Amino acid sequence: MSEQPQHLRPCVVYEGEDAVRRLRELGLRVEQLIAAETRGHEQRVRCLPVHPKTYPGQVMWAETTAELRTQALALDAGWILGSTRNYETVFHPEKRVAIAVLGGDANTGIRGSALPKAARGRGPVTSKRILKNLTGQFSLPLEGVPDVMPTDEDCRTWFFLINARMDVLYSELSFALTMGEDSRIGLWSERILLPPVPMVGAVTPIGPDDDDDEPPAVHVDRK
Repeated sequence: MSEQPQHLRPCVVYEGEDAVRRLRELGLRVEQLIAAETRGHEQRVRCLPVHPKTYPGQVMWAETTAELRTQALALDAGWILGSTRNYETVFHPEKRVAIAVLGGDANTGIRGSALPKAARGRGPVTSKRILKNLTGQFSLPLEGVPDVMPTDEDCRTWFFLINARMDVLYSELSFALTMGEDSRIGLWSERILLPPVPMVGAVTPIGPDDDDDEPPAVHVDRK
């Protein structure tokens, strides 16, 4: 009997000790991810009412990403900063694992009848990353060609999904397979659920260019 295609298999959900074990296989710990979202929140609360209304979510995304990278680099275990095509990740070239921070919807961080989705539509760079997740088509060493360290694009991209509701941060580290017609990631093969963290005034991260990951065009007028 032929093996069932990956996108048709049931999503595997890890909680509690199973989540701890699966994260350890990826070279991470629960405390590191919690520390990242906590740092994001701590920096977010410095925002003032005079800031644009989307700014707190942007700060949450940026500071969570920064702390996630700091935690991974502190392990001194092969993690590297990734930003190919302005797509901000931390990645491990040997494990072929990259992680990006992403805002999720109200199904994030819980086991329920509906799978979580990205809070906002994503663009072509995210789409290409997820297509690689689905097909598993990554570059292989060629005979007679010197080994080249894989880039963050040549990894399986996991998403650190975070959603804030009722003064609680819900989060998970999950492996995406497809994007829907609304451009919101919504089909996953693995979900590693993290403990909810009470945070008064918590907000959902808003990454840059949520509707289009391509860097913005810069127009220069002639003098």
